[in-house]
Amino acid sequence: MKKGKILILGAGSIGSYLAAKFFHANYHVDVIGRKADRIGERLYINNKKFDFPLTSSEINVQLTYDFIFLTCKIFDLKKNLHNLKKRSPKSKIIILLQNCLYDISELERIYNQDLTSILVYDGFNLTDNKLKHTKGSGFLIGSDKHSENLLHLFKDSYIEIKTTDNILQHRIEKAIYNCAINIFSATYSKTVRELFADEKISERMQKILYESHEVLSQEMEISQDKEVMWDNLHRLASNLDHYASTYQDVRENKVTELAFLNGFIIDLGRKVGVATPLNIEAVDNFKKKYPNLY
Repeated sequence: MKKGKILILGAGSIGSYLAAKFFHANYHVDVIGRKADRIGERLYINNKKFDFPLTSSEINVQLTYDFIFLTCKIFDLKKNLHNLKKRSPKSKIIILLQNCLYDISELERIYNQDLTSILVYDGFNLTDNKLKHTKGSGFLIGSDKHSENLLHLFKDSYIEIKTTDNILQHRIEKAIYNCAINIFSATYSKTVRELFADEKISERMQKILYESHEVLSQEMEISQDKEVMWDNLHRLASNLDHYASTYQDVRENKVTELAFLNGFIIDLGRKVGVATPLNIEAVDNFKKKYPNLY
């Protein structure tokens, strides 16, 4: 076993993928999450068998972790950060993997933790102990003091990862993409490819992307204009045979993150004086179908 010790909080699609890959590369891995027990001793990633680490219900405060990954949903993020602060496990770095917009510096101040974030541009669908990994452009991290160690960990575990000098800009763009795709994948139970193939839904996706871009541009600088972003999304995602994470939540009767995506756009639109009828319509349609999952 290598010296590196890793804690993963959240054993959903991405958390279980990382746990299996790190464990396969001979790192010590502790996993805490509701889905972990259902995985058992083996996780099959695209039908390839990986041993899965033993799961835990409590944080081992006796260990010093080199990395703590928070792969939980955005609405559980503060709760898990609070739990980490309360339990005070020794760690060198905490990595956040939520796609929604949030201020890391504010979270660092509140919880007195050294944080960094990673964006994910691959697709992951977990059912029991079978994980479908749809390859996109991999994982993306910012260029900071933690980059070198994270790059080594991921590359040593054969996980594709890249760095960027402006992770915030990528986070803004990813949030806009998620607003355009996730709500429709959940509402209509369609893969991304099926969404683009449906002319009416594809048109609605484009309009929501444009509307979300307009709202966010009132508060944040966005390097790409909306037409370029739509062309990029269509080029990179229109053939992805992948269900968005919100569809997976609906399938398991779990609350989604849509309040932090389209709901965030609606709230911000009211604040900056930009109407958001398209996001409101999409949210209303989702709520009618799944009133308890928003």
